[in-house]
Amino acid sequence: MESLEKLYKELTQQARKLERDLDMPYLEGLTEVIDRLNERHTENVEPETVRKAVSLAILEGMKQAQPNHLPTPDSVALFAGYLIGKLIKKEDVRLLDLGSGTGGMLHAVLSQLPKDTVAEAVEVDETLIRLSASVSELMDYPVNYTHQDALRPLLLDPVDLAMADLPIGYYPDEEVSETYVLKRDEGMSYSHFLLIEQAMNYVKPGGFGVFVIPNGLFQHDTEGKLKQYFETKAHVVGILQLPLTMFKQEQAAKSYLIVRNHLAGMTMPKQALLAELPSFTDARAFGGMVKQIDEWINTELK
Repeated sequence: MESLEKLYKELTQQARKLERDLDMPYLEGLTEVIDRLNERHTENVEPETVRKAVSLAILEGMKQAQPNHLPTPDSVALFAGYLIGKLIKKEDVRLLDLGSGTGGMLHAVLSQLPKDTVAEAVEVDETLIRLSASVSELMDYPVNYTHQDALRPLLLDPVDLAMADLPIGYYPDEEVSETYVLKRDEGMSYSHFLLIEQAMNYVKPGGFGVFVIPNGLFQHDTEGKLKQYFETKAHVVGILQLPLTMFKQEQAAKSYLIVRNHLAGMTMPKQALLAELPSFTDARAFGGMVKQIDEWINTELK
């Protein structure tokens, strides 16, 4: 804990100094500070401690951000990493993170996967992608970055798994929306629907998608297109609702959505993985839930 606090203070103080002295936005200053970090600052410090310190320093600079722009809470990102580690039972894994932002979720996931895991990250915001790339380099994570709108065509090879903490809202580019199955027939399309379709378009047959979604996702499906998509293109194999105690308002509550692309000869689970997760701080209840999830994955996903 002492090394975590020390590194966090050093990161934030130096970033604030650049903000003050050079009139540089905090996140840009933090990127500069991370770029300058060397072994003297991080020697004898566990990699996970470095990742957490950086994550906290980023959060410090995004306290006033819009809810859609806030980093994924670390506990949520880490549990996504656990799920992904259980779903992908192979070596040389390739991941895709659409709308990767500051990379908080991606880095938390990579911290739990084999070192040879390679990730693709797509982000439109230049400040956020530079910050994320600096953290990846610091942590020695092999991440390839694409700086563009995640809903436009991507030059990517198929991946084993795609993930995203879905921003909620409308997508203003109607010309691009027209290329999607999940476009709305009337009015602007939902960006969170399109991102699911886009992500799964780049996942191999039989591969997975893990998305952090609003609990009301399916209530937005007034035209029935999402339901049809999950019946014909990709299949919902699990929904895990995050504890309501994590959210200030029930309307802001979220879940994990686990999706699998169709593969010829694939056996679908007899029953989807549906559960309300207990509090992450209730070790006994949470440990019991993890055991049940492990058993379900081992028996239902072939």
